[in-house]
Amino acid sequence: MTRLTRLLVFAVIAIAGAAYLAFSHLLTINEHPSLLMLALGVTPLTVMALLAAWHSRMRWLALTLLAALALTVLLYLGALRNHVNWLYFMQHAGAMSLLALTFGSTLGRGDAEALCSRVTRLMLPGPVDPTYMRYTWKVTLVWTVYFVTSGVVSVGLFFWGPITVWSYFANLLTPVFVGLMFVIEYLVRVRVLPDRAHFSIAQTIQAYRSYEQR
Repeated sequence: MTRLTRLLVFAVIAIAGAAYLAFSHLLTINEHPSLLMLALGVTPLTVMALLAAWHSRMRWLALTLLAALALTVLLYLGALRNHVNWLYFMQHAGAMSLLALTFGSTLGRGDAEALCSRVTRLMLPGPVDPTYMRYTWKVTLVWTVYFVTSGVVSVGLFFWGPITVWSYFANLLTPVFVGLMFVIEYLVRVRVLPDRAHFSIAQTIQAYRSYEQR
């Protein structure tokens, strides 16, 4: 794949992602969305859930649970249309909680066993560097704090703030904040560990995906 092709693919993905986020925002603040809007809104989430279930170690159990969930959605489709914001709330708050648990649960196992340390070890060409591992432990801690904070803010805005404000935060600002976290972490890493191996944001994301599939 040439550099131009990669740029075009990235541009298409970025545009599609931005369009979906904008659509999710409009769907969330719409009190009575059409069935077509609802179907378009849940399709990406459904596809991701199916892929995750298919690659799960408990594939058939996960697929069975998804089938049961799909049946429940069909039975209560009318209620879901009138409360579609709950679907996005559970998606956002649930994702933040799960990520906080995933990252945070690895903090007590030593520097080299923190989640970001494990991902980094997949990319390091040589032996483990204790200083680098200490840094990646701190990165894991920062991500954990971010996910916890994001989840708390999500709950607070959803229950005690205007739904429009919550939707801006969850559907539009969260991806921006995550992107900024990656950029800031990279800049900090280059500054505090100038003589160590460094990896691009794209390489880091790819390594995390590889780690998930192990």
